[in-house]
Amino acid sequence: MEPKINVKSSTHFSWLSRWPQWAGYAAALWSLLYGLLGLYWLLGGNGFPFGKNDPRAEMMGSFLLNLNVDVGGSVIALAGLVGTAVALAMVKTWGRRFPRIIVLSYAWIMSGTLIFVVPDSRIVQNFAYLFLLHFDLLDWRVVNQVLCILGGFIWIAAAIAYFRHTRDACGNCGRNDDNEVSSARAAEWGKWFTYLAVVMALPYGIVRWAWAIGIPLGTNNSSMVGNIDIIITEAILGGLCIVGGILTLGLIQKWGVIFPRWCLFLAGKQIPIWLCLVPAILMSAMITITAIKLSPQIISMMINGSITSENWGHFVPFLSWLPWGISLGLATLAYYLKRRGRCKHCGKL
Repeated sequence: MEPKINVKSSTHFSWLSRWPQWAGYAAALWSLLYGLLGLYWLLGGNGFPFGKNDPRAEMMGSFLLNLNVDVGGSVIALAGLVGTAVALAMVKTWGRRFPRIIVLSYAWIMSGTLIFVVPDSRIVQNFAYLFLLHFDLLDWRVVNQVLCILGGFIWIAAAIAYFRHTRDACGNCGRNDDNEVSSARAAEWGKWFTYLAVVMALPYGIVRWAWAIGIPLGTNNSSMVGNIDIIITEAILGGLCIVGGILTLGLIQKWGVIFPRWCLFLAGKQIPIWLCLVPAILMSAMITITAIKLSPQIISMMINGSITSENWGHFVPFLSWLPWGISLGLATLAYYLKRRGRCKHCGKL
């Protein structure tokens, strides 16, 4: 029988490792604060970040470009109030009166909305521009989207903790006596999703690098090709995808587990699992968000003939981003399952 560790009686675990205990409270606090912000907007407060207050909404593929403050403020305030109650129901004894399916459904709808509906392609745009030291497009609307993504991940953590608790599983690793996920199986299917993520990362990068060296691949816009003023921009934007694809291979390679020799004093040491998981999860989310917002527009343009052999390079490469983001997320999950090892909280392997 596997040894068990009582998390509540353990004092050596950090506050972060005790996330199953406080995730529900964090979701309640986030929902309450954002709900109050919605109420502030509804009562005439400044800074409502959607609809007519967002002039770049249509360009960036926002799903909320027609949302007015009366509807938006009301929905946000109501969702915040209900969210606070649902999040507390996950961690309080009186929450057991509610059917689990209702609580989990609300939690997943909340997280999905905050991560994939509210944000748009400005998230990836501003992330890429950080490498160009270009901060002119960073405004309150972008900050609001970042806050919503943060809230979405908090809700995911709360939902996972609640789900595991109601199944009598370990809150930290999800293991119980009824389910086991083989690390060998994860390594097998994770390998193919990793390869897919690498391939899907290439189209955008190849087009941008082609423009940087003067090849008009998929464009007739001479200002985009070999222009000395933007050659560095094109090289960096393309390089982020190419390098990101190469780094993805680390999820299935030895150098994704052990620091290679060129890492000097870190060489030979084991790479902390979070050092790979955190950036991979964030990139998967950002890529998927952008793809969800831009793909419908691009497909519509292809159908109505707006995309031709002379301009496809500006749009078509983005169609690889949805399979890229999804496959990267699944590859990251497989990496976690392979490396998680024995749980320090429940002792299961």
